[in-house]
Amino acid sequence: MIKNILCFGDSNTWGLNSITGKRFDENTRWTSLLAKNLECAFAIIEAGQPNRTLVHNPPFDGVLSGVSYLKPYLEAHRIDFIIIALGTNDLKKRFNLTPSLIADGLNDLINSIHSYYQQGSTLKSPKIIIASPPKIRITEQYSRIYEDADIKATELSSAFKSVAANNKCAFIDFNSFINITDGDGIHFDDIQHLAIGFKITQLVQNSLNNS
Repeated sequence: MIKNILCFGDSNTWGLNSITGKRFDENTRWTSLLAKNLECAFAIIEAGQPNRTLVHNPPFDGVLSGVSYLKPYLEAHRIDFIIIALGTNDLKKRFNLTPSLIADGLNDLINSIHSYYQQGSTLKSPKIIIASPPKIRITEQYSRIYEDADIKATELSSAFKSVAANNKCAFIDFNSFINITDGDGIHFDDIQHLAIGFKITQLVQNSLNNS
């Protein structure tokens, strides 16, 4: 049976190209590369949304918080893996959130997933992979929006790792192999998408081998 992987994240999951302002194509996005790497035994559900958060809804953008928008995907699909790649937008200055509070939002999201499958679904709860976003490089373009976010991002990685361990989720730290040095300091380039696709492929395969 084909296994479904839900990639639930923000603009870096959606595949925003900071140079063009458009979306990277299916030969570049890490979600699409994941599908190619895993081949026909897996179906990838690309659920990236620019500005999506873990805690608060961004002004003017409606229901983009993770908790409020994940349920429709769970209702529509039989999910075997959920990759949660969020947290960057929560670092914006206007939200005034500490890494600990953002990590609490991640914990709430994981609990919501477990509650959904325990209370109202006959399906088995999916494996969850937590991806910690890479450290932000503050550029002139985002200097006001992401003030001090580069400092918080390092703490956020550690907090996310603890949440993943406490909930028995797999964890991948983008900081360990990605360094955003070009572009706007926030979004992945094509080389970074390639690296992420490869690393998450390994993580999914290892999870299957150990199950």
